[in-house]
Amino acid sequence: MPLPGAQLLLVDFGSLPDEQVLAVPRLLAEQLRDGDVRDAVVSLAVPGRTDRLQEFGMAARAYLAGPVGAPFGPAPPRPPLPLLDIAVDWLHAARDPAADVAAVVLGVETPVPARSLRPVAEAVLTTPAGATTVTVVATDFATELVAASVGAAYRNGLPAATLTVAPGQGDRAEVTRRMRQLRDLIRAHAELLVWARVDAEPDTRLVLRHDWVPRADRGRSQPDVAALADVLVPDVMWHQLLSPGHLERLGALPEGALPLSGGRAELTIGEPEQWLPGHPDAAAVRKHGRGMLAPCLAGEAEAFAMSAERLRRFRIGAR
Repeated sequence: MPLPGAQLLLVDFGSLPDEQVLAVPRLLAEQLRDGDVRDAVVSLAVPGRTDRLQEFGMAARAYLAGPVGAPFGPAPPRPPLPLLDIAVDWLHAARDPAADVAAVVLGVETPVPARSLRPVAEAVLTTPAGATTVTVVATDFATELVAASVGAAYRNGLPAATLTVAPGQGDRAEVTRRMRQLRDLIRAHAELLVWARVDAEPDTRLVLRHDWVPRADRGRSQPDVAALADVLVPDVMWHQLLSPGHLERLGALPEGALPLSGGRAELTIGEPEQWLPGHPDAAAVRKHGRGMLAPCLAGEAEAFAMSAERLRRFRIGAR
């Protein structure tokens, strides 16, 4: 993975015997020599301060999913650069200009000049090895964290991103203000997305993930439906963008939903304050939302069967 001033190489040794593991430095040196590189330093990557990024309190968080591509959908698999554009523009608008800016790749944190953040992240996401997750961060590690993670699974077939803001001291009013701002962002980019959500998180432990991850504090566990993001939702949240596939399963616009261009709609359930961790209404609004979006929720067995059917159809069509 290209980083400023270095190349980051991830080697999965698996169960290789020690003598093969210890041969890696020699292999690297031979490759450098064959490439006529005479002045280089090879060393172990030093993990950055990523543990500190995960120590902030309550946060506003948005989840964005781009068009589902092969082998699960019709969209051409491409690096998630449209989502990266959204993420970087948002980060620069949301961050404190005095905060340090960095990119985090494979757990390694690299300081990056603000003007170089976009090209550095693009270089990581377009590496021939296939997309990984890149997280762009602006923080002073004390008063606020602003971070965006972008990536794509299945060789760029499932592009997704998360945007996270954690104000210092767990400021609940600031969290709700940021949630409303994230809703405005989704509205502005709705036609690039097949689904999107805004919610409140109790902490920033998932800040380095570009995808949705179920959390035990949300009640019953929901399966990952990234391969079905254009027809299913992983769970209900305060604000959600629904694409034509969701609306077809629902049969009609849910109560309170507003139509958007491109056959999409947005649904906001209650007030953001009600979705904050610890709020007395949190369980009730989540239950109400799950009832409204029940046709777009699926159990693990159903989600697996739907994904398998999509894979089968893709393989038949590819012959």
